[in-house]
Amino acid sequence: MKIFVTGFHRGGTHTAAMQLAEKMGVPCFNEESIRWDSFEAAQMVSEGIIPLWSNTDGRWSLAGKVDPSLKNFVLQCPGLAHKTLELAKLGTVYWCTRPDIKLITAMKNAGIDQMAWHIMRQFRDEFPDDSIWKTLEYNHGNEDVKVGFVRYKKLLVEVKNYFYETYFKNVCGSLILEEQDWYDSGTDMSLLKPLKPHELEAIA
Repeated sequence: MKIFVTGFHRGGTHTAAMQLAEKMGVPCFNEESIRWDSFEAAQMVSEGIIPLWSNTDGRWSLAGKVDPSLKNFVLQCPGLAHKTLELAKLGTVYWCTRPDIKLITAMKNAGIDQMAWHIMRQFRDEFPDDSIWKTLEYNHGNEDVKVGFVRYKKLLVEVKNYFYETYFKNVCGSLILEEQDWYDSGTDMSLLKPLKPHELEAIA
């Protein structure tokens, strides 16, 4: 079985992928193996090819090593959430999520700033004609990457929720982090380090 674990960054994809792979007794590839968002590398894994990356003059190039035994695997790939429809053609997809406030808090705590803008661009590029882009209003399109700016993270969560409900939920399964038996609230930084009052006010 070929399983792709995607959805929200900071939504439990890493732990979910490891748990699924251990349960099935198959190899687990993390997002580093595909340089976070290389769909080409994900396709290679699905074809039994292990991606091999090299960095020359600050540029990554991709090669591969054929592994005939690589017929079943789990690939953690939150950076390919916008490619969920394409991933579903390659294998089984699980979309990882959490309550919105915990996603926003986790992204803020992890310092996902420029990455949040990158993720939004991925969805814009994948679905350029979707009507949602006519309804979003944020800073006239300027990329405010102020550290810890939670309001844009809320917008990103809303956009990803929209695409899941509109396009993805019929082609993939859903994994809610807090509902899994391996979830450990004692290590949940969204609980240990919650948003401050002014941050909560900003996303109200």
